[in-house]
Amino acid sequence: MTDKSLTILVVEDEPIIRMDLALGFADLGYNVLEAEDAATALRVIDGGDTVDVLVTDIDMPGDMNGVALASQVRRRSDSCRILIMSGGTRPASHVMPEHSPFLAKPLAAEDVIAALGRMP
Repeated sequence: MTDKSLTILVVEDEPIIRMDLALGFADLGYNVLEAEDAATALRVIDGGDTVDVLVTDIDMPGDMNGVALASQVRRRSDSCRILIMSGGTRPASHVMPEHSPFLAKPLAAEDVIAALGRMP
């Protein structure tokens, strides 16, 4: 993936992990938005910011986890690429939104960019 004009939304409740990923994407030249939970992420998306890539953790506080957030984003946009990450158990494939790969933490921004390059 070489299109540096893409905007990546990082959704992660752990501030250090979120900051590390956001800084990694920014260092690679991407535009970065951040959210600490699913509700904030949906406000960002619904607020008019163009989000080309959603990178979300599964386990977050609030009423919606990362898999549910990914499903909501997929309903809103067919073009947004979605990657779901977790340091815990990998979710069953039937609960994952279509074309939304899973990445195990710990990971770096380069790991996400490599995964995006493998997506259709």
